Order: sequence, then C-alpha cells, then structure tokens
Amino acid sequence: MVPHPIIVDFAVALLSVSVGFDLLASVVAERDLRVVAWWTLMIGTVAAALSVVSGYAAAPADAVAMVADTINLHRNLGIATLVCFAACSAWRMRDPGGFPERYRDAYWALTAIGFGTLLVTAYFGGILVFKFSVGLLPPS
Repeated sequence: MVPHPIIVDFAVALLSVSVGFDLLASVVAERDLRVVAWWTLMIGTVAAALSVVSGYAAAPADAVAMVADTINLHRNLGIATLVCFAACSAWRMRDPGGFPERYRDAYWALTAIGFGTLLVTAYFGGILVFKFSVGLLPPS
C-alpha cells in the first residue's frame, strides 16, 4: 500500500500552520514566529512534493469515468498547490526569519491561492475516499 494518506496529512498540517504563523507574525511582529513559519513552509513543501509523487503511485489505473475525473481534478489541484508553495519557498529561501518586503502583496496572493487550492485538494481527496472508496481495502 502506498503511504499517500500519511504523507498528505503532513503536507496539509505543515502548510496550514505555516500560513497561520505568517499571519500571526504580521499582527504581532515577532521574528521567532517567522522562523517557525519558514521551517513549516520548507518541510511542508517537501511533504507536498512527496504527496504528489505518492498520489501518482496510489491512483488506481482501472477507475471508472466519474472516479477518474475526480482523481484527475484532485491530482491537478495537488500539483497547483505544490507549485504555489514551492514558489513561496523559493521566494523565502534566503532569509529564514524574514518576510518578503518587496512585492509583499504578490507573495500574500500566491500564499492565498496555494492555501485555497490546498483546501480544495483535501476536499476532493475526502470525496475520493469517503464517497468512492478509493484507497480503501475491501472488507474481508
């Protein structure tokens, strides 16, 4: 069995915490919060990349049309999420405790798009598991 569900949990949790700490650091202006946001962003982006790779391995090849369409949507949204957060990671790579002052609004827009696609991707992952039973073992 492919560990996609386990890896995805790390990506969702770490990237969500990263966005939360960045928002909190914007209000409180505490550098340590930016450091936590930076680390969770970096590790969360790696987990997102592993999620995409493990998702390709976990996808059933013999899915019916409606399930296959949902799998493709879930996959494409996952890739979009990875691209957004990888760009954010590259943007912040040089300064672990800092935040991009130049083009700050563009960075927040990219973060918002990434967080939005993260939530929608997780929603469709839930649809695949709980509605279509993708990835579940048959009862014995």
